[in-house]
Amino acid sequence: MPLKRKRQAEPSFARLDVWARGEIWGLHSAGIKREEICTRVVKVDGTPPSLNAVDMVIAHKADNPQWRGAVGQSSGRPQSLSEAQKKLVLGLVFEERGRAKVTVKYCKQMLRFLRKLSRKTVERALEEAGLAWLRRRTKRLVPRDAKPGRIAYSNWVLKRHQGTLDRFAYTDGTTFYLARGLSEHEDKQRAALGTHVWRMSNGKDGLWEENVGPSLYAKAQGTPVKIWGFFANGRLEYYVLPKDGARTTNMNGDRYEWLVANKFPMWRRACFEDDGPVHLVQDHEKCLWQERNLLALRRAGCPVVACYPKQSPDLNAIEGWWKVLRDRLDLTAPEEIESREEFVTRLRRTVAWLNINDWEHAVALARNQKVRARAVLHQEGARTKW
Repeated sequence: MPLKRKRQAEPSFARLDVWARGEIWGLHSAGIKREEICTRVVKVDGTPPSLNAVDMVIAHKADNPQWRGAVGQSSGRPQSLSEAQKKLVLGLVFEERGRAKVTVKYCKQMLRFLRKLSRKTVERALEEAGLAWLRRRTKRLVPRDAKPGRIAYSNWVLKRHQGTLDRFAYTDGTTFYLARGLSEHEDKQRAALGTHVWRMSNGKDGLWEENVGPSLYAKAQGTPVKIWGFFANGRLEYYVLPKDGARTTNMNGDRYEWLVANKFPMWRRACFEDDGPVHLVQDHEKCLWQERNLLALRRAGCPVVACYPKQSPDLNAIEGWWKVLRDRLDLTAPEEIESREEFVTRLRRTVAWLNINDWEHAVALARNQKVRARAVLHQEGARTKW
């Protein structure tokens, strides 16, 4: 029977404390050999020091007779940021967070010395200064009676082949509000600063002006511009609902039937570049589920996913892309108040830019159905981060 090889002790990286350093010098002064000193002295974790550590203590004391065994401030890894640089970072955050969306990426763009550091290092410096990345508002909850349907749909999605899920398309509408005056315009510019801000974790600066979010009614102010979208395979197609006099028309059964017949086939081919059918996910507005509209969708090659649950905007990928579009529009908003025609022109350019430059992000959102389903199951049907 082969002999078992003796397991070597793992190296210890614990340090000597002040008491142990004093012992080493005292034993050395008493004429004790270095090897025996290693057996008598222990580090903070109970292991003996190495000969090299004993020699370093003896040599340091011999060169510095006034040394009392304490470790200087220069011990250990040097800090990535000096105190002056930390003050510059904090000054940037406090000065700009009410004017721009100040993220770690923004700080690295504005301060050249941060570019060589990792994102985590900058975050750690902000956290050590007492700042935290906090939300301005929370998402709404999912009603209890809607959770079983969400769980059933998530289980259904997990059983589908990914190739089938890649042929999913999402449709929904959204509304953008144009400012009617200066006060509304300022409120909408503040909305462009984002939902998070670096502020004191103790809440001391919570009511400072640059830390206050836009009015809760900001999204419902101004002249509405309603659009209907079709999102699939990383591409967004949209239709701006026409005006009826001074008001914008709403989606109804007749208009949806016309939209499906005249736009959906063209949008489907633009997204997938073929004539194959897609599986359409849509919310449960009554006008969308009329029999004539379901029939029109089948004719357009977009049969509806019938088991899609109610109260589930986090499972409709176009909802997330609306947010991306809205954020991009907020960032590119002009200083002056713009008309409906000017906004529609900027909307067209922004959608075209996203379809080209943010395609990979859009594809990831359109094809991560299983990730969303697992998140719903993990939350037992509750609202997820999506």
